[in-house]
Amino acid sequence: MVYSNGNKQARIGILLENHFEDFEFKIPYTALKQAGSEVVVIGSRMNDEYQGKRGKESVKPDATATEIRAEDFDCIIIPGGNAPDRIRANPNAIRLIIDAMAQEKLIATVCHGIQVLIEADQIRDKQVTGFRSIRKDIENAGATYIDEPVVVQGNLITARQPGDLPIFTTVILTRLNLSLENTNLPDVSDLIYEWWQLGEIWGGSTRGDLVNALNTALTGENYTAKAFELYAEKATDFGLKTVLEEILVTKRQHIDLLKNRLSKLGENITWQTLGSEAFATWQSWMVSSDNLEILRRALGDIQTGVVDSYHLCNQLSDPFTVALLTDIESNLSRHEIRLSELYRARLGSNVKPPMPTTMAVVG
Repeated sequence: MVYSNGNKQARIGILLENHFEDFEFKIPYTALKQAGSEVVVIGSRMNDEYQGKRGKESVKPDATATEIRAEDFDCIIIPGGNAPDRIRANPNAIRLIIDAMAQEKLIATVCHGIQVLIEADQIRDKQVTGFRSIRKDIENAGATYIDEPVVVQGNLITARQPGDLPIFTTVILTRLNLSLENTNLPDVSDLIYEWWQLGEIWGGSTRGDLVNALNTALTGENYTAKAFELYAEKATDFGLKTVLEEILVTKRQHIDLLKNRLSKLGENITWQTLGSEAFATWQSWMVSSDNLEILRRALGDIQTGVVDSYHLCNQLSDPFTVALLTDIESNLSRHEIRLSELYRARLGSNVKPPMPTTMAVVG
């Protein structure tokens, strides 16, 4: 069945280059095709084939930015990943975006996709969002950064990350007056709707993907909660013990939140305790460890948790699970700062400056 946008079929262009973020192409592409739109993948050169950065998608462009016109499209979408950094170097792609903005065509970017609009100088004095690592770039381009899943201003739709994709795609469909057979699109402000279900229909994260990610995070928080319990028992430095106990409280809160999210996904929660061999090794290490060694190991555990949470966030297309993992990452990052400050303070006079380099004098 073909769905219409007014009196004509909607025509959508997706600007793409190599190493695009797989979900950021796949989800809107699939949804728009299901809605009966004509979707044109726009590349830089004839006969290219672009690979997703995660290796899940491989796409051949239907046309190039050199040969198309903005007036031929109702909407242009720019996925993120590493692709926008290549797209912004293509003057024909930049011309297309400038023309499309001038004609008030719908422009939708996600994650790093907004870099193309920055290159085209098209976000000045606008409210937008994008991936957090380019927040300063967005602000330097004259825009106001809004840390929300999707920001709409006029003909511009922007989103932050893969986790926002079901909402982002729903906004695009709604703005184009497109519908899906046997599917009622939720209101984009719905804070109860399980958005991952739409994401899964459109090729994003499955329930199994979410469960695996949550269990990975839960395993890490359970494991390190036990570690911090032992660290706090062993530590004789009052300041260190206090910080370790605060981190332990945070980790127990994380465990409860992760269990609650798994429960909402209908998952029976199981947790395997630390193996006796690993526990014995741990206890053996603790016997001979002083406060500084405990502090250093605790810092390493926290840093691992920060990195693991960050990577899990960027692999999923469920806004609620990603928001939970982002909060965990943020909490652990704050504890990392406290531990690092304490580590430097306790190291104190033990820090030795680097030896000066002796250089030969040429006469």
